[in-house]
Amino acid sequence: MAAEEMESAEDVAERLADTNMENYGGKEHRDKQRGLAEKQPEWFGCGQEPGVEVWRINKFRVEKEDPAEFGTFYSGDSYIVLNSYNEENKDNLLYNVHFWLGENTTQDEAGTAAIKTVELDDLLGDLPVQYREVQGHETKGFNGLFPNGMDLLDGGHDTGFNHVEKEEYQPRLMHIKQVKTTTKKGRKKKKIQTRERPISTDSLNNNDVFILDCGEELYDFRPANASVWEKRAANDWVNKLKTDRLGRVKEHFVVDWADDNSSSVKFWEFFGGKPEELPETAAFEAKKQAEEEALNNHVNVMFHVTDEDGAMSIEQIQEGVLDISILEQEDDDALIIDVGRVVFVWIGSTANREETRTAMTHAQQYLMDNNRPFWTPCERVFSGREPEHFRKAFGCEHVPSDIV
Repeated sequence: MAAEEMESAEDVAERLADTNMENYGGKEHRDKQRGLAEKQPEWFGCGQEPGVEVWRINKFRVEKEDPAEFGTFYSGDSYIVLNSYNEENKDNLLYNVHFWLGENTTQDEAGTAAIKTVELDDLLGDLPVQYREVQGHETKGFNGLFPNGMDLLDGGHDTGFNHVEKEEYQPRLMHIKQVKTTTKKGRKKKKIQTRERPISTDSLNNNDVFILDCGEELYDFRPANASVWEKRAANDWVNKLKTDRLGRVKEHFVVDWADDNSSSVKFWEFFGGKPEELPETAAFEAKKQAEEEALNNHVNVMFHVTDEDGAMSIEQIQEGVLDISILEQEDDDALIIDVGRVVFVWIGSTANREETRTAMTHAQQYLMDNNRPFWTPCERVFSGREPEHFRKAFGCEHVPSDIV
């Protein structure tokens, strides 16, 4: 199918909106939806073997990413990430589908990502666990898909470049930080994450490495407490950038806090001058600590969800320490389970098809209606196929921080 013949987001939305057809949700309808998904060229061959596949939303279209780009995300874009895997000693494939929203992505692209994730769900037969990820608050499972770490860049994919025009280039500040993650088997692991930050002293701290990219000149700032792994990652990042720019990078300056030379003076000019000292925690990290405190005080709550009249209606059924036994009573319906660090949408085994398809829509509407942070992770799970961490939501006043 030619690119211009591919469905627009409006066409997809119109197709998905037909919910009153006879036998909706039955085998005949599921087979029809799967057949439609199989005709979409972006999904050809996906989910056939273990591994990670990534698609970027580009003006309502879904474009498959080159594996060389895996782990690089732009704040102005939305992405779909499929993780196909085998359980230990089993041959059948299982799936996790993540749709990732950049903090500056457009509403249209975010909507397309959600709609096309439903389409991928149709193709794989309702097998995936679905995750809604927002930049800066990714789950450990999502971070774990990229063993070489993640690069989070400003702008959209189309702003990426391999050439430099000095008179046009806008400097950018890259933050290289070692972060803690957890593997699927529960082992602690450290990875490098690279993210673009505003060029401001509020972005700096005394613990991480920062690279000021000025096009032809690179300033590699290494505070006193930066780790050897962060310094090594900075070297790797600079070397790759030099290669990508085909020799256009003329200078690479390493700047230490104690330096007082021409390159350090020029570096600090971008920040309005050198401050008297750097904090252990940057301003943006202090904000995250405040978010963490709020999560520690969150009161768990569970809602029964219905959409019988076409509009979402929720009724609170539990609060505080949640009782998992209620799931047996609710197996024909859907539940929203908000434990602060994550919002689960649980789908009963006999829930109607529409509740399955609109689960993430309901979750996002719930966040908006209840003034919950937009970045709150959301996860759709099915009765009888709940991931292990789902059970951590029950029997406790506050869930552990490693639930996501």
